[in-house]
Amino acid sequence: MKSRKILTALFTAASVATLLGAAPVTVNAASSNSGSATTSTKKSPKLVIQNTPKLSKWGYVVNVNFSAQPIYVGKSNYAKLVNNPLFKGTRTVSPKKIKNVRFKVEKVMHFKGVSGSPEYFVTSKDHKYNGWTPSAGLQYYAINSKPLQRVIKPLKKIEGRSPIKQNGKFTSKGTITDRKWLAKNEHDYALAVKAAKKLKGNQRKFVLGSLKQMKQDGVLRNVMMEKKDNILLWSVN
Repeated sequence: MKSRKILTALFTAASVATLLGAAPVTVNAASSNSGSATTSTKKSPKLVIQNTPKLSKWGYVVNVNFSAQPIYVGKSNYAKLVNNPLFKGTRTVSPKKIKNVRFKVEKVMHFKGVSGSPEYFVTSKDHKYNGWTPSAGLQYYAINSKPLQRVIKPLKKIEGRSPIKQNGKFTSKGTITDRKWLAKNEHDYALAVKAAKKLKGNQRKFVLGSLKQMKQDGVLRNVMMEKKDNILLWSVN
């Protein structure tokens, strides 16, 4: 799965480069109340920035990994970067050197009119470290702990279970109609929930909440469902 992260990061970087080489970009800032995008000019936007309450509500629970885009050092960069992903600071830090620093996801940026994965604005608690990066560069801070791995193991089975069979028991939109396939997913999901209930404190709350959201979003049945609003699923690889 590491190769997938590398390809995602490279693909996103290429998309940003395309935008920088194109016509002037209009950046959209989200309304703090509604979360909807508002355009600052009459030009068609290339980037749309929005609040992401489903991710922000968890607070400082993500770490950056080797796939992360540049993380800038300096508190002054926070205000410059939060609504301007094209801002370039003067000092960056390797994700390896801050692998234990926890970040909060505050914004999401969608590309409009150009192919590319969403990017997320993350900041450390003291705003010393800030940056925009695709989900491939982020993971739940405790994902490698043994208790969490008991949750992740069955989720990996769900992710890796290919629905593509010769009889084609799924719709063009990716919704599964194969009952046996779905039953296996539901079985593994139940194992993940069982393991999550053995966790403690905030970890238990986070993981159970993420699993509940996963089911509500239809991930068990829809293989084309994006993981854009689920930090736990970003870490299943």
